[in-house]
Amino acid sequence: MESIGEAIDRLITVDIGGRGVILKLYDAAREKIGEPLVLSAAKSLKESISEGDKVIIATGFRVPPLFIQETDGPPGAASIARAVDIALGAIPIMITEPIESPQKILEVACRSIGLNVLSINEVKKPGAKHVTTVIGFPIDEKKAYEEAKRIIDEFNPRAIIAIEKAGKNKKGVYHNMRGLDITPYHSKIEYLFDEAKKRGILTIGIGDGGNEVGMGVIEETVRKYVPYGNKCQCPCGGGIASSSITDKLIVASISNWGGYALAALLGKLSNKPNALHEPRQEFKILSRISDVGSIDSGSGLTIEAVDNVSLDIHIGLIRMLHEIIKK
Repeated sequence: MESIGEAIDRLITVDIGGRGVILKLYDAAREKIGEPLVLSAAKSLKESISEGDKVIIATGFRVPPLFIQETDGPPGAASIARAVDIALGAIPIMITEPIESPQKILEVACRSIGLNVLSINEVKKPGAKHVTTVIGFPIDEKKAYEEAKRIIDEFNPRAIIAIEKAGKNKKGVYHNMRGLDITPYHSKIEYLFDEAKKRGILTIGIGDGGNEVGMGVIEETVRKYVPYGNKCQCPCGGGIASSSITDKLIVASISNWGGYALAALLGKLSNKPNALHEPRQEFKILSRISDVGSIDSGSGLTIEAVDNVSLDIHIGLIRMLHEIIKK
């Protein structure tokens, strides 16, 4: 299993975008975690979760200047949700911004990958399978603090996962990769993770640039190597490096790839290879979320691309993940 974990980590950290920092981030995270990153997270999930348990999965990154949800995040979150359902028999609870468009995009992503998106009451019914629900989480700090406790109390999750979710820096400010302040547009999701830590709930972060929830595990490396990591372009001057720490961290060249890799290894560990979606579903998910307004952050267009990487590359990655977990 160790060799499979190594192969998957190498696959998802190919510097496809030529940004020149992913291996620095990976090496720092690997030193902290001590084993293949995706394998470590997958094993922890497998050990922590029983059939019928709830798992919270948070995503959402809105791109300036119009602050539209990007294509990186919802597909990876949906892929993890599918694996949580099929491989672990647990129920994924999806969280994003409290705005109609990001919620619609996440709903479409989950349906495209095979899950029914229902109301909270329907999802909580005994025996519910292949279902999820989408919840909007507050942008306001005080409301976020209160909602975090309420959600944890209501669902009693055994794990919380953030993928491509904006994380605050040491001054409490959220940034995009260009070092601009995006604080007024993003959910203050850290309160969920703070509450989870108090209650001994497993937390996992997945990111690709250093400004996401979980990247606080390697904050100093982000500050050293990532553009604007140490000093941003906004008045706070605190850099884009996230200070949000999770128990496990997955670093990938594209955050969706980290989600797909986690789904693949959950399927492998549970002997459920179909936990990872099929290549044809990758086409469906990117097509459908672009149809409802999700944009490629690289081009700003509503096209089937992620971080300026075209659809066929993502389909190829899914094929390679399936091939690796056959071994």
